[in-house]
Amino acid sequence: MENITIRNAVIEDAEALLQIYSPYVRETAISFEYEVPSLQEFTDRIKVISSKFPYLVLCKNGIPIGYAYASTFHARAAYDRSVELSIYIKSDCRGNGYGKLLYQKLEDELKKRGFAVMYACIAATSRNPDKYLTSASILFHEKMGFENAGYFKNCAQKFGLWYNILYMQKNLLEEFRDEEKSSCNREVIDLYDSQRRLTGKTVPRNADVTKSLPYRSVVHVCIFNSRMELLIQQRSDNKQSAPLKWDFSASGQVVAGESSIEGAMREVYEELGIKLSITEAPALTKVFFNAFNDYYIIRKDLDLSTLNLQKSEVAAVKWASREQVLALYMKNQFLPYAKSLIELIFDIGEYKDEKK
Repeated sequence: MENITIRNAVIEDAEALLQIYSPYVRETAISFEYEVPSLQEFTDRIKVISSKFPYLVLCKNGIPIGYAYASTFHARAAYDRSVELSIYIKSDCRGNGYGKLLYQKLEDELKKRGFAVMYACIAATSRNPDKYLTSASILFHEKMGFENAGYFKNCAQKFGLWYNILYMQKNLLEEFRDEEKSSCNREVIDLYDSQRRLTGKTVPRNADVTKSLPYRSVVHVCIFNSRMELLIQQRSDNKQSAPLKWDFSASGQVVAGESSIEGAMREVYEELGIKLSITEAPALTKVFFNAFNDYYIIRKDLDLSTLNLQKSEVAAVKWASREQVLALYMKNQFLPYAKSLIELIFDIGEYKDEKK
């Protein structure tokens, strides 16, 4: 029977932890170090970090197989209650829930010490597949309740390849909840000029934005499953426009203070009840009806019975093939996008599938 324990790191752990860390440096883009640190350097890191932050080791039958720690997020004093997290699990021990145990314990320790915000700086790739990196870390942090906080493209190079950085964030204090709810004014939208620069002006979300007004931002999320079927939603029968017509997976206006990606993730959560991580730029942007329309193409198999539909917005959802969507379109049961746009959405989805 395995005996799993979590304890504070000690200096004597340095060699075992360095053995866990070394493959991440040599074989992956998870760590952006080029060279494995020396044992002395690694020992010094443990000393410095553990003097201020929790540094935890997970042991199986007394043998270290993983570790996690918090460290300085930024040197300025104003950031003192924010931390950056790191976690490493021995390669042959991944997928057994050890990372979850470490993070839960680490979060408890940080709460006790009065820290407010946890950040994870995660390497991301636009290549699929990528020899040196998968999306496992992003998915892990999503499951642990982290949300996207920032995305930086092509900012790090390793193995001769350029990598992106995704910052994910989890707040520890109850007081943040009300602040998060009020951080965006969901009844107001930002207006943009023809170059998609903010004008500094806003209008009510339900305003009739005509050609005499600047542009707004609208998002459309198109979720495909592994059979290349598109998740489509039927608009509620109480909608003022196009009731009971079918639409893409989720759509809506980006509200004041949001980015396009933030708006896309919010719309998916509000309409379908799922937290979906979107890290790539929109696959397509089309300007019509005085709006920048961003189309996000996502591949994800979903169990539709687990979705929590927003009844005021969504009457039903289902998977549909290209032929089935076009049949709805020809019967005037799908929103009146250009037929070529619907075809293009499927073309892009299939192209992304071929690139896998």
